[in-house]
This record gives sequence, structure tokens and C-alpha cells, in this order.
Amino acid sequence: MSPVAPPPAGVTVTPVRPGAELTAFIRLPHRLYAGNPYWTPPLDAGQRALLDPARRHPFHDTATVQPFLARRGRRGVGRIVAVDDPRQNEGGFGLFESEASPEVSGALFTAASQWLRSRGREALLGPLNLSTNHECGLLVDGFDTPPVMLMPYNPAHYQDLFEAFGLKPAKDLWSWTIDLTVPFPERITRLRDRVAQRHRCVLRPLDLDRLDAEADMLRRIYNEAWQGSWGFHPMSEAEFRYTVRELKPLLHRGVTLVAEVDGVPAGFGMILPDAAPALRAARGRLWTYGLPLGALRLTRELRRAETGRALLIGILAKHRGKGIDALLRVAGLERARELGMRTLNASWVLEDNTASNRGIVAMGGRRGVTHRLYELGL
Repeated sequence: MSPVAPPPAGVTVTPVRPGAELTAFIRLPHRLYAGNPYWTPPLDAGQRALLDPARRHPFHDTATVQPFLARRGRRGVGRIVAVDDPRQNEGGFGLFESEASPEVSGALFTAASQWLRSRGREALLGPLNLSTNHECGLLVDGFDTPPVMLMPYNPAHYQDLFEAFGLKPAKDLWSWTIDLTVPFPERITRLRDRVAQRHRCVLRPLDLDRLDAEADMLRRIYNEAWQGSWGFHPMSEAEFRYTVRELKPLLHRGVTLVAEVDGVPAGFGMILPDAAPALRAARGRLWTYGLPLGALRLTRELRRAETGRALLIGILAKHRGKGIDALLRVAGLERARELGMRTLNASWVLEDNTASNRGIVAMGGRRGVTHRLYELGL
């Protein structure tokens, strides 16, 4: 296959096809991160399902995805994926990995840019793995902090590689840490009680026995609550159900609360046990030599989880400003503490989402790591 970008310093970049090339694409980070205790390898099967259109991941129903692999000779030295999603104003790129070489990263960015330009895109945004509904952002501080589940990790030199190609910061994504061993501020618990009484708001747990119906309700709230937010695009029914099915084992171990006003859903909050240590233990594979070694390691570590991730909290527009978000936060954190969680990671939050950031600070949150999205005109 001929390269799609000029080969600087012997580097070639080619589109990746399903099969052995996709396996090389998926496994490349295992070599680049060898010996790094912080990187969390995703499950190979999940990556393959996400990237191979034949596996019928619902993201491919609307978007077109093209992975690229960079090589020096036969040796893989970098990778990137370009994403053309009509729901996004800009073309996307993600799953970026590279040796510490501007020649390699430049060739990768060039290949992705050329592909997106050929499809009529005038700008690109990323890293998105594969959208803002998935993992996204480049880690720009906190490199000695293990990432929580569904948050990316990368070496410090990636920022230099991005900026050397001309990519500009677009938006920072903040992560927060809350110590669940410390009592909540009394004013917050008083607010919780007032909200419940004044607005006839009742919290109930997610009904896991009716997960499909509950998923439809969660999706309606999710798409409406985040409508108009920077970088957000709604998820289809198929995408949302697929995501819920992937998270189902964690839903049983976490806490998802639905806020109802006069019996009608008004918002929800979701806290899941942090599966990142379990994924690190599995090393990317559930099965090895026909044995479920990774699955056993994953299950064992998941049982030990003492950290949770506050994945989502969303309130319908007509119910905002009533304190229902505080009600969900307090009740969710109390339940997480009952489940044995000692620390909560609230991530990610846009740097300019003042209301959410203030709400987390009121709960005792401390700023942790920062991820950054970059953009470039084509």
C-alpha cells in the first residue's frame, strides 16, 4: 500500500486495514508504554470493536473512521485515527501515540489532515477517542498520577509534538478529587434537605432489571441536559445502549440515582467504581493461551476498588437552579461511601463550566489533573 504522506526520515504512514494491520495498531502502545506504571491498557477486544466497521459498533452508523500507522521500515513508531463525524463541526483525530519524534508525529498529523481535507473538512479537533462522548483530551499535567477509568494518559512530550505541528489549545478539561472520608459541609446537607422538600424531589436508584427502558430515559436526559454545551453532540439510541451494556458490570457495583419531580425524571447522577487498576492488571486481554487470566485479574482488582469516578450528572433545563444537582451529589457521595469508596474523581469538567466547578468545590473537591483539546485549521 502506498504511503499517504511524504516519508520524512524514512517514516511511512499508511491507512490501516482490518486484520493484522489493525492488530499492530492496537498493540503498538504496549511497546511504547512498556515499564510505565501509570498507563492503562484498554481491552484489545474493545478497541477492535470500536475500530473495525465490520464489528458494527453503532458509532460507524454516522461517522467514518480511518486509522493510520507510522513505521520506520517494519517497526511501528506511531499511530493516529482520523474521524469524519457529521455531528461535529470539525474533523476529529484521536488514539494518537508516537515515539518522541517530531518527524513521526508530523507525518501522522499530515496523514490525518490530508484525509479530513479530502472529505471537505476545514479544521480538526482532538484528541478524541473517537468523540467527546468517549475518552478525550491530552494530559498536560499530572503525569505521575494514575488515570481513572475512561480518562486518557500520555507522556509529557506529546504536548511538544502537538504544538510543533501548529496545533493550538482549544479547551481545558478539569478533573477533581473528593475525599469521601471527610464529613460533608453542613451547609450542603442542609441544602439537600431543603431541595427535597421544596421541589417535591425524590431520588431513586436505577432499576437494573429494566435496563433498556432506563437507558432510554437516561439518554433523553443526557442529550437534553448537555445540548448546547461546547463540543457536545447527542448520542443515538444505539450508541447509548451500547455504552450502557459495556458499563453494566460497573453499574451493579456503583450508584446511579434518578431525581424525579412529581414522579417525572428530572435528572440523574452516575458514580462507578474506578476500573482502571483492574484494566492495568488485565494488561489488555481477558484471555491468554485459552485461559481467562486477564478476566480473573480484572475481577479481583475490581473488588478492591476504593476510588470511584463521578461519570455523569445532568439536570433537565427546566429544573436547573433548584439545587437538584446538589441533592444528587450529596446522596451519590453518601452512597459511594457506604459502598466502601474512599476517594471520588469527578471528571471531566470544562474549564469554563463555572456552575459545575463551583458545585464540586462546595463538596470539598480539589483540582487534580488537566487534559487539553487542540485544534488546527486545515
